[in-house]
Amino acid sequence: MKSEKQNQETYGFTLDIQKMIVAWLLAENQALEENIGLVRPEYFDNPVLRGLTTLIIDFFNKYSRPPTEDELLQKLDAFLSTDKRLPSNEYLDVYEKLIKLTRDSNFDYIRDNVVEFGRHQTFNKSILEAAERLKKGDYDGIVNSINQAASVGVKDGGLRTLSTIEAEEVEWLWQYHIPLGEITLLIGDPGVGKSYFSYFLSAQVSTGGSWPDVPDKSIKSGKVLILSTDEDPNYAIRPRSEAAGANLDKISVLEGSRDASGRIKILNLTKDIHRLEDILEKNKGYRLVVIDPLSDYIGHVDTHKYSDVRWALEPINALARKYHLAIVGIMHCNKNTSLQVLYRIMGSMGFPSVARAIWLIAKDREDEENKRRYFSPLKNNLAPEQKTLAFHLKNLGKSAKVIFESNPVGDDFDIEEVLAPVERISETKRAKKFLLKTLKDDALPVKEIKSAAREEAISWGTLRRAKDKMIGVKAFKERGLGGKWFWDLNEFTRRQALFEAAPINIEEKVDRIRKENMKEEEENESRPLAPHDA
Repeated sequence: MKSEKQNQETYGFTLDIQKMIVAWLLAENQALEENIGLVRPEYFDNPVLRGLTTLIIDFFNKYSRPPTEDELLQKLDAFLSTDKRLPSNEYLDVYEKLIKLTRDSNFDYIRDNVVEFGRHQTFNKSILEAAERLKKGDYDGIVNSINQAASVGVKDGGLRTLSTIEAEEVEWLWQYHIPLGEITLLIGDPGVGKSYFSYFLSAQVSTGGSWPDVPDKSIKSGKVLILSTDEDPNYAIRPRSEAAGANLDKISVLEGSRDASGRIKILNLTKDIHRLEDILEKNKGYRLVVIDPLSDYIGHVDTHKYSDVRWALEPINALARKYHLAIVGIMHCNKNTSLQVLYRIMGSMGFPSVARAIWLIAKDREDEENKRRYFSPLKNNLAPEQKTLAFHLKNLGKSAKVIFESNPVGDDFDIEEVLAPVERISETKRAKKFLLKTLKDDALPVKEIKSAAREEAISWGTLRRAKDKMIGVKAFKERGLGGKWFWDLNEFTRRQALFEAAPINIEEKVDRIRKENMKEEEENESRPLAPHDA
């Protein structure tokens, strides 16, 4: 019996080998992603294999993964129902053989020879077409066809010149905050109001309301889809959406998918992504999809493994782009307060790397009523830098409503400081005072500042953190080779530091206050009486 290699050398790529190639596309997630240009349907000699390969590639282009056995069978049934003349039995026989191959075969040979397959089939097609081109004198066509065949399998990373790429403007659900066609993350500690905030978003989209930074400008209304394992539709999602002023007819809740026994289970978007697309395809009026929390909907993926998370999120991102809607994924922060906020998102960095915008919701620790929240940007790749906004959770009895303040938070706001442990905040404040006191007279070498801080029991890390948070502290280096680094205060900050450091003379202060009061009384006595005083 001839080996596969002998069969290839004698007959080219036999039908059995071509079936193995199609089975490999189904069996391995990366097979199509890395070799899609080598396994085009027209490269297969059998029309049934061409048809099945087309179904597999179409599915991959939609969801960035090959179909499961059941998904391919569903696609095949739909395909066969479109034309009764198709050989249904032959298609189903080949389908069963492919599934058996995916379970029983070793694909090492296919993996090593898929490039050769693509090149062989392309050259074979070019040579067959060359005879016809030769009769017509189409010599350039022959050369171009052969050159194209020679380029098969040469990986150039999808090389394109910029002149062939059309520039496009980013479109927004919320201008400069939540982009359309992308994933946005809404993160925060448990209990800060992330879900309430998502109902605020849903209400504005469903009613065509407005955003707090431009309250006089109405937005385009649309439908909203909510996927939530954290919130119950009956006693949480509906009443809270009503409290937010939403149009309930435009908001839908997708509770999950049904298993073989008819029970509802949590949607696994690495396998059930077609379920979500079916909803979006039937009604293209959706503008917003909220997934709460996002990590619950990507199945048994290792959420701490970067590549696995990116792989799981890519089909979701593809849907956002295809249907031009915003996907807001809600995520929790972990308890490690020693990390920067961006690194406190639960799971791997795959989540923030895929998202184009990340917004944090945090409590205002100084608010005694515990109702004030910050809505602060952590990442915003597609927009200019945005200011932090503040809102209150207005208590409505069984629910609450998001009410924004009219003005953004000041420029000196630091979200890292808001989330830092209380003891670290006090240390940073002490380090800031130390820098003002130390640099009030003149600039000093960093080495001397560091040494003085050590004597005050202020660590170098705390000192650097304080310096980075102070707008009025700058660093510069002496000219010349081996010049020292200095820290200094700008003019405004130095005046402030000198004023605060000046000794207070109590007698002078009391005398100044007495004179100001006397002057005010004299002005009041000389003021003409108003009609209602007479």
